[in-house]
Amino acid sequence: MKAADYVTLSRVVLTPIVMMCWLAPSGQWRWIGLILFIVAGLTDFADGRLARHSAHTTRIGSYLDPLADKILVLGAGLALIAGGRLSVWIVFVILLRELAITGLRSVLPSGTTMAASYPAKWKTTAQLFALGASAVLTGWIPDALWVVAIVLTIWTGGEYFYHYWPKN
Repeated sequence: MKAADYVTLSRVVLTPIVMMCWLAPSGQWRWIGLILFIVAGLTDFADGRLARHSAHTTRIGSYLDPLADKILVLGAGLALIAGGRLSVWIVFVILLRELAITGLRSVLPSGTTMAASYPAKWKTTAQLFALGASAVLTGWIPDALWVVAIVLTIWTGGEYFYHYWPKN
C-alpha cells in the first residue's frame, strides 16, 4: 500500500468516530463530529491528488476509494437516522443507487473501468455537504442541500447506466 491508500483508509477509520459523535446526546459532540467528518471528506480529495501527483496509483486504491466513500456516506447517514436528524428514504435512495452501480459493474465485460464522472464527484460532494449540514442544522439549508444531493444521486446513476449498460 502507498501513502494515498493510507489516506483513503483513514476515511474508513474516521467513520465510526463521526457516527459516535453524532449519536452523542450533547450538541457539542455533533460539532466535533462535523469537524472529523470534514477531515474525512477532505481525504477523498487528498488521496486522489496524492496518488496522481506521486504517480503511485494502486489497484487496491482504485477499489478502496469508492468503498471508503460509501462507508462514510452510509455510516454518517445511518447515524443521522438513528439520531432523528435524517429521513430513512434519503439513505435508501443513496443505497439503492450504489447497489445498482455495483450491479452494473458486475455485468460489464472484464477490463472495463467506470471512471467517476465529474457529476458523480459533485454528487459525492453534495452528499457530504448535506450530511454535515444535517448533523448540526435544521431547516431549509440541509433540506436544500439534500434536494441537490438526491437529484445528483439519481442523475448520475442514470448517467452510468446510459453510458455503460452493455449494448448487444
